[in-house]
Order: sequence, then C-alpha cells, then structure tokens
Amino acid sequence: MAEIPEIYNCCDKEPFAFFGLTAYYAQVLEEAALNLAVVLRLPELNLISQELFLELYDSLGRRTFGQLLKVAKSELSLSEEDADFLSTTLELRNMLVHRYFRERAEDFISEVGRQEMKEELQSILSKFNKADKILTGLYLPLWEKYGVNEEFVQNEFAQMVEAAERRDRRT
Repeated sequence: MAEIPEIYNCCDKEPFAFFGLTAYYAQVLEEAALNLAVVLRLPELNLISQELFLELYDSLGRRTFGQLLKVAKSELSLSEEDADFLSTTLELRNMLVHRYFRERAEDFISEVGRQEMKEELQSILSKFNKADKILTGLYLPLWEKYGVNEEFVQNEFAQMVEAAERRDRRT
C-alpha cells in the first residue's frame, strides 16, 4: 500500500479526500481477504480449470469482509493478536462504510472536528495497511503453490499498466 498522506488543511474537500482514500484501502483490504479465501478453497477443487477458478472467485466475491475473515480464521491458525486486530479492522471498515458521516455530523461542521476526522482517517488507513500486510503474509505463500509469485503479480500489473496507457493514448 502507498504511504499515508499528510494533512495539509488546504481546503474544505480534504475530509472527503481522506474518507475516499480510506474507503479505497478498505476495498483493497477486502480483496486481500478474498485472495486468502480463494486460495484456501482451491484444494477443494479436484480439477482446477479457469472456469472453476472464476466460479469460486465470483462466489466468494459476493461474501462480506466479515464472512471472508471468518473463512480465514476457521482454516488458519492465526495468532490471537492477529485475529483480534483483523476483527478490529472489520469493525472499523463497517463503521466507515455504514456510519462514518452520520456519527460525525457535529464534527463535520466544526473546524476542530474536521481536523479530528482527518487524523482519525489517517489512523484507520494505518490500521488497514497493517491488516493488509497480515493477510498478504498469509496468502502469498499459499498462492505460490499455484505459480502465483511476486514475478507473476508484477507481470500482471505491468500488463494492466500497458492497457491503461493504450487507453489513455486513444483519448
């Protein structure tokens, strides 16, 4: 994940920018949980085909972050500290997505409150970053059994960058 930006107090849009970035990190974290859940379920498939893989990915992709974490906790021996931390990030993610602005209505109309919100969002970003590292550390070694290693990921990313550049050149 990228570095957490500083607060510049530049404009009224800054709390929204921090919220948007934090929501993005929440989705990145959910994808990490999905990657872990998928690789944990792969051994259940007798014959791995692209079609079966996509079905599994699609099926698990409909689950909530909490359901995906439950898969990980039930199939892996996580340390109590990591399990508790992942539960905390689940609570933070749910609060962020479902209640953040409602619970901070008074803060949002106060200059001091908006500053506190930005600092809180920075803290949540940091926690999401740590949780992503925990999940990535769990799923990367498992994916390597299927040929998905750092080189594979970098090649896939390079292809995505090339496609984006081609698209930008067309406009």
